[in-house]
Parts: sequence; C-alpha cells; structure tokens
Amino acid sequence: MSNDLFSCHDHVVVCGYGVTGQLVASDLAAESVPVVVMDRSSERVGAAKSDGHISIVGDALVPEALQEAGIERARGVIFLMPVESDALFATMTARELNPDVFIIARHSSEHAKAKFMRAGADRVVNPFEESGKRIGAEFARPAVLDLMRIFARDTDAGSEVRVREITIEPGSELVGKSLRDADVRARYDTIVIAMRKEGDSTRFNPDPARPFEAGDVMVCMGRLDSLKQLHDIGRGLID
Repeated sequence: MSNDLFSCHDHVVVCGYGVTGQLVASDLAAESVPVVVMDRSSERVGAAKSDGHISIVGDALVPEALQEAGIERARGVIFLMPVESDALFATMTARELNPDVFIIARHSSEHAKAKFMRAGADRVVNPFEESGKRIGAEFARPAVLDLMRIFARDTDAGSEVRVREITIEPGSELVGKSLRDADVRARYDTIVIAMRKEGDSTRFNPDPARPFEAGDVMVCMGRLDSLKQLHDIGRGLID
C-alpha cells in the first residue's frame, strides 16, 4: 500500500474505471473530493494513475481489496462494475466492512433496485438515465450527504423524500405555537427549510421562537407520508 493511499481518509472509492468511472472520478476530483480508484485491470489502473488518481489493482468482491482501498476510512464507495451480481455482492461486503459508508451502486435493470437497497446500498443509479449522469455529485456536499443518509434507506412510495409547502390554516393546533414548541423535526421527521406569509418574502432558517399564525406557509423537506400528516395538521384536520 502506498503512503498516499495509507494516509487517504474521508475519500470516495470508485470501483470500476470504465467510461462512467472515469467521468465520476473526474467530477469528484473537480470538487476536491479525494478519490481512490480500484479496478481489476492493471491497464485501467494505469490510466487512472495517469489521470492523477490514487489507484490500485483489486477486486471489489474481495474484502481485503476493499480494505486496501481504505473502505473503513472512506466517505463513500461507488460500484460501477458491468455485472449486477458482482456489484450486489460487493455492496453487501462493503456494508459489512463499514456500516456508515455511503454506497452508490450501478444498475441496468429496474427489478434490481430493491435488491441493492436490501443489500445495503444508499442509492442505486442507472448512468444512462438523466438522474444518474452526475453520479457521486452529492459527495461534494457533506450536508446533502447527511440528509440522504437519513432518508435514503426507505424504499416505500410514502417514504420518498420531497419538498412541499404546508399552509397553516385557522383551527390548526399549530396556531400560537412556535417552531420549537411544535417540535416538527422530532414529531414528524420533517425539516422546516423556510417560512413565508402571504404577500411577504420567504425567510430561510426561520426563527424557532416565533409563534405560528394562520396563513403562515412552511417549506418542508421530509418523507411523503410525514409531509401528508403535517399537511393535515396544518389544515386543522388532525388534533
């Protein structure tokens, strides 16, 4: 193991240096995210080194190879192997080696998504779809990564994360309570990003001590089922 690799931490391990792996590693490096490339092919590893990345020849199916890549010190790992069964097994192995690492796995068939999530992946992407073109971009934004880690494990339709506006209407139990008193984050697993009143400008990072008034609009981020419950409370449909 090289000194550079030995000292590398809070990095992203990119497993597979094909066309997609090259783009991903380049994107991460451009955002100043440390990258360690691992590939079975010594030729591809040589290309990765020429591109300026710390690189090792290794098989992501082998736990010792992932450990050599610093999986236990890594911020995340991205599996871009062409064979889904290999990526699935590697996902399970990585999750066992580091329960906290953020795992992104490549898929090419729709039915494989649920299997990857059960195996421990936080995100499953198809690089040929629009949403998969910036694989790994969130690693450049630690706050976004933290939010994704909180929300990503649930795969039910009601657990998808969304941003919604919720209006507080007369008769709601929230009227007269402050954001702190209502304890929205703890009770509904929802984050209030901003507040606004009709005809007024939006205020981000709202004052937690300001009492809610009828007509206030909360901009909230959370799971769909939690947002629906909070929406009903805002309308006064739930006591």
